[in-house]
Amino acid sequence: MSTLPKSILQFLQPFSSIFCTQKTFAKMIVLFSGFLLCSGGRTVCSCLKALGMHGERAFSNYHHVLNRCNWSALQGAEQVLKLLLTLKSGMLVLVVDEHLERRKGKNIKAKAIYRDAVASSSSWLVKCLGIHWVVLSCLISFPWSTRSFALPFFCVPVLPEDHPLHQKRKYRTGIDLLCQMLCVVRKWLPKESILIIGDGDYARVKLASTCTKLDMTLITRLRSDARLHDFPGSKKGLGRRRKRGKRLSKEDMAAAVTKINWYGGITKEVTSYVKKCIWYAGKPEVYIPVFAGWVQFRKNDEFILAAMGKDLNLTTKELVELYVKRWNLEVTFRECRDYLGLETQRQWSDLAITRTTPLIFCAYSLVVIIGHYLWKRKKVLPLKTAWYKKQKLTFSDLYKAVKMEVWKHRSDLGEKKESEKSLTEADALSEHLAAMGF
Repeated sequence: MSTLPKSILQFLQPFSSIFCTQKTFAKMIVLFSGFLLCSGGRTVCSCLKALGMHGERAFSNYHHVLNRCNWSALQGAEQVLKLLLTLKSGMLVLVVDEHLERRKGKNIKAKAIYRDAVASSSSWLVKCLGIHWVVLSCLISFPWSTRSFALPFFCVPVLPEDHPLHQKRKYRTGIDLLCQMLCVVRKWLPKESILIIGDGDYARVKLASTCTKLDMTLITRLRSDARLHDFPGSKKGLGRRRKRGKRLSKEDMAAAVTKINWYGGITKEVTSYVKKCIWYAGKPEVYIPVFAGWVQFRKNDEFILAAMGKDLNLTTKELVELYVKRWNLEVTFRECRDYLGLETQRQWSDLAITRTTPLIFCAYSLVVIIGHYLWKRKKVLPLKTAWYKKQKLTFSDLYKAVKMEVWKHRSDLGEKKESEKSLTEADALSEHLAAMGF
């Protein structure tokens, strides 16, 4: 464990409980050190080369950490969430999205052909081969940045329909997996106020019902033809009580112009028509109370935002600003690809595949947490150039500071070993000269 300084080891020490043996934890520390110092592809051999372990004959033991050793990735996700809870203030805000990891290989059973959301547009469809992941992250604001950071802590692969496991069990979609993930999070945090933010793919009845049962609030985007109804009035006369009022349109809501915090820390005016109402999902006996309405960002560009759950005490400004912050998870995906080598790993074992990608996402969160600790000690400065003078920190600055902390520790260890070696040679020389009569 001497490959890392104490300033970094103190954040990794809680993860020792998820490993069955201390040797496995020590190997994981070595791989994490090489992962930080490595550049380019993040393979096990590249991590060992970054540490100067070219002559390691038992290199296969480090591969066994991912594809064979017994340790719990679920407990690791819980430990990352506990670290993130020490940084948050107020309600816990979680952002969910799906990530497509581009992978090839005949032995990868979890791969399938999906739509590439990054390369596709409204008029151009791009499909690629890869693994689909449901990523759950925690939204945290820092004083050294103008935007909030979406820090992943829990991700699960969506297996294709022809996967061998689905021959023995029912096929589970991304919504089914997300509902299970939220149940696990509620088990970890039984008394925490939780708010979930997702895009239009998560405007589903099952997810909204699950969030209501778990006492969570879901903010998502509804379809443009979503059926919003007023609350039913008091019962008059005979017959059963109505379950919904008249259907609402934009003209039935009061218009309001609100200033919100937009991307990049700028302020923007939006027109909104929002009120508390009922969302009729089109299925029998499914009526979900929501705080929803039409939000217009520019001309001919409006959609319906909705907050579903028991706690609907939100304002229009809070609703729109929270949905805008959802985009920070897309920035996380991009930075994981650019700086942490996401999609460059080359594991083909089923167990190693389900472990490697979550480890990379959690490493992103750990780098931000460690960088925030170094920032408090005034060890992180924004990188300035002649053409780009930053006033605030970004992930690249934090990652560089963490790497420099590791390099400094390793150089100090090297100097210490060289001084001990030279001292031993000097003692041997002095003894030899004394024997010769000098």
